Amino acid sequence: MTQTTLGPASTQTYAAAYQRLTEIATRLRAPGSAATIDTLAADVRAARDAYQACKDRLDAIRREIDQEIGPADADA
Repeated sequence: MTQTTLGPASTQTYAAAYQRLTEIATRLRAPGSAATIDTLAADVRAARDAYQACKDRLDAIRREIDQEIGPADADA
């Protein structure tokens, strides 16, 4: 099975980006997370990039589904 990538701007998969978001959130919520203040800016950048990768992939899938079956609000 071939994994779909997120496009030219990113080579990480949705699953990898989501996992990265989860790891960062878990680390920041952990007791004693104040010790991670030195890596906070890097974590925020990584989380922002991972979030954007997930969002882009979800948007692409939504467009693909809309092409196949039409927009979800077409019946409304």
